[in-house]
Amino acid sequence: MINEKPLEPLDCTGIVLHPGDPVRVVGLPDLTGLPEPDELGTQQVFQHILGTYKRIEDFDEFGHAHLSFRILSGPIQGWHSVWIEPYLLRLRRRRKRRGSGDGV
Repeated sequence: MINEKPLEPLDCTGIVLHPGDPVRVVGLPDLTGLPEPDELGTQQVFQHILGTYKRIEDFDEFGHAHLSFRILSGPIQGWHSVWIEPYLLRLRRRRKRRGSGDGV
C-alpha cells in the first residue's frame, strides 16, 4: 500500500529540513519492490553516498529529499539524482569556533 500522506521533512533527530540544507546520509532506503535495482546500480549509488554530505535540492510530492551529485570514478561514475526518505539524513551542524566569545 502506498503511503498517501507525504513524509515530514524531519531528519533522524527530528530537525526540520529545507531545500539547500547540507545533510549527511546516515541510512540506506529499502529498495525491495524496485524493478532490478542492481541492474541500474541503484544499490551501489546509495552505498557510495552513505556517510557523505550532500545538499538537498528539493522535496518531491511524497516528502522524499532530492539529492544530486557526481561520482568521479568507478563503475557508477557520472551524475546521479536520488530521492531518499528524510529520516535517513542528518542535518550538518555548524561547529562552534574556539575563542568566539565576548573576549573576556
